[in-house]
Amino acid sequence: MSEKKKIKILLVDDQPSGLAALAAVLADLDEVLVSAACAEQALHALQGRDVALVLLRGAGLAELVCRQARTQAVPVIVLADGADDEARIEHVYALGAADYLADTVNPVILRARVGVMAALHRKCAALAGNAQASHLAALRTRDERMRLILDNTRDYAFIGTDPAGIVTEWEGGAENITGWWAASACGQPSAIIFTPADRAAGRPEEEMAQARSTGRAEDKRWHVRRDGTRFFADGVMVPLRDDQERLRGYAKIFRDATAERLAAEQLELSTVQLGESRLRSRMAEEGLRRLAAVAEQSSDFIGIADPDATATYLNPAGRRMAGLQPGAAIGNYALIDFFAPDSRATVHAQVLPALAGEQGQWEGELQLRRFDSGAAVPVYYKGFAVRDGDGRIIAMATITRDITQQKLAEDALRGVARDLAEADRRKSEFLATLAHELRNPLAPLRTGLDLLRLAGGDAAVSGSVVAMMDRQLGHLVHLVNDLLDVARITRGKIELKTASTDLATLVSMAVETSAALIQARGHALDVQVPAEALRLEVDVTRIVQVLSNLLNNAAKYTPAGGRITLSAWRDGAHAVLSVADTGVGIPAAAMPTLFDMFTQVGASLDQAQGGLGIGLSLVQRLVTLHGGSVGASSGGAGQGSTFVVRLPLAVAQAAPDEARAGLPPACGPLRILVVDDNADAGDSLAALLGVLGHTTRVAQDGEQGYAMAREFAPQLAFLDIGMPGMDGYQLARLIRNTPAMRGLLLVALTGWGTREDEAAAREAGFDCHLTKPVDLDALEAVFGALP
Repeated sequence: MSEKKKIKILLVDDQPSGLAALAAVLADLDEVLVSAACAEQALHALQGRDVALVLLRGAGLAELVCRQARTQAVPVIVLADGADDEARIEHVYALGAADYLADTVNPVILRARVGVMAALHRKCAALAGNAQASHLAALRTRDERMRLILDNTRDYAFIGTDPAGIVTEWEGGAENITGWWAASACGQPSAIIFTPADRAAGRPEEEMAQARSTGRAEDKRWHVRRDGTRFFADGVMVPLRDDQERLRGYAKIFRDATAERLAAEQLELSTVQLGESRLRSRMAEEGLRRLAAVAEQSSDFIGIADPDATATYLNPAGRRMAGLQPGAAIGNYALIDFFAPDSRATVHAQVLPALAGEQGQWEGELQLRRFDSGAAVPVYYKGFAVRDGDGRIIAMATITRDITQQKLAEDALRGVARDLAEADRRKSEFLATLAHELRNPLAPLRTGLDLLRLAGGDAAVSGSVVAMMDRQLGHLVHLVNDLLDVARITRGKIELKTASTDLATLVSMAVETSAALIQARGHALDVQVPAEALRLEVDVTRIVQVLSNLLNNAAKYTPAGGRITLSAWRDGAHAVLSVADTGVGIPAAAMPTLFDMFTQVGASLDQAQGGLGIGLSLVQRLVTLHGGSVGASSGGAGQGSTFVVRLPLAVAQAAPDEARAGLPPACGPLRILVVDDNADAGDSLAALLGVLGHTTRVAQDGEQGYAMAREFAPQLAFLDIGMPGMDGYQLARLIRNTPAMRGLLLVALTGWGTREDEAAAREAGFDCHLTKPVDLDALEAVFGALP
């Protein structure tokens, strides 16, 4: 039994003997007795607010003490100090006394009366204490539940401020929605989330004023996050007032409704969808008023389980994600049942221990299991334990998001990264190879120039050097042409100039083109062409280029003294051409990328005679442009290789190609003007024309060229297109607009050779269009065009 708590009894009597008598009578009650000899002492004692009972003698003292005691709800027993009469007794009770005893009261009765009052005081105190404890417990429970709601509801932001609008609370989803951490937001004006325009217009102050005057202010407007991005808030602000209706601050609750707002703005453009927009707005408002139902509207998997991991609640989005019917009994499933087999070990070993432990939470990537199909769904799982005021786990909750699209995007990005890395590797290899291949012909060209300079007039040396330089220049032009062809095909700029051609003619031209390389390597070439005439509608130059590239590759990648076989035959509506060799072969690993740009078979590089790794890619693209196909096969390293080209035969057999006309005979001496901003190019072309017997002048820009043309009166002019200032097109138009020079033959000289470039030259007034570098055959053709 707990020890009795003593109460304080105040004894008031202006006679010391009276105080002593009262103290003696009440001593057996074992309470705290406090004596006061006058009203002033009694009132002072009552100020301590711990007196439980007042026992005083005399109506005079009662007049003063009863008023003070009544204010503090302390019972007073008055002892008569003289003769009793009915008026005096009524007066004492009217003052608020709890009891009135005659002066001659029996001590036993007095102790009994005081004991009853003391017991009554203790019971009242106990009841008041219990009521206060219950009230405090209820407040704590309410506060804890509110804290749980705030901590676990991340879709809504809860902001509290003081009367001036300074943030004091930053709860719920405020951090996630606004990007402001609670520590940095508290102490700042709540206007930090308003846009600069709204702050300048005083919208935060208007919102607080409306909340004060009407009791609420709806908050549906664009706000700004800490990083400067905008979000649309849908919420409400209410004033916070105490029991005396004094304003203590404001509470603001809102959610991020950006997606809904953007959808609404689009829907407002259509009157047909306006009703849906209004319905969505009303539903959003209803969701705000019914915060408890937020999980039902979430697109995430939101579930709750008992502490023993038995499911008790799953929102509609979670049911859909798990493949459960809307009416399925969730209580029949355990938490582990929702996970795919591959994730269950992780759930047992990590997730459940973390939720049940001090940490009380776990998050990471897992796989859910669909009950309807058994399929695994990649998700980001975020679980947490819900605890009561004593720290005991009362539930386990989760918010889980389907990350299927995110995983697909990640896989796609990884694929792109691999492709980019491979492309970068090939680019680096190509640049290194390009530098090497360009140096190969440039080095002998540089040496040849030095030999010519040192040989003086030695005809034998000059002849061999010129032949060597011509071969190397041809190789260099071939490299550049391959690059240009690939670039044109890639950009869709190449155009085929088709004509009806016999297959045997194509084979003959390709063999003629590659014969020198095949003979130089000492190979035997076997050509097998059918006797029947097979007609094709193709670009002769391009198909000869295809066959020549395949023959050159066979010659390069076959050891000296090998055999190359070029075969052709009809296969239904197609002509088939095969180039087979006894060379180094192609490893199986290289087959998938054989026709890719900048690809060379690594195992055979020691056999190569140079190249940029674009030949086979060019072959495939040109054949595809003709509606055909190309493929390759090989028995492996050292087993040789075979390339097969299939081309559609012409629908109608055309007449045999006429023999190509020979070049026109050389014309007599001409006056020729060369205009080129590259001095070496202009001077070298003028020198070549001078050797051919013509009189030349050279200008290095458009203005100088026009002046020289008026003075020199040339019969033929070569104009470079890409010059600074006045370019070749402008110069040609100026010449054509000058009556004295309208008969001048104009030749465009440029590095651009597409059909669009030729059309632009004709539009500017040019008669011919030549691409650099220009050979003698092209010059003779130009001379033949002169009247």
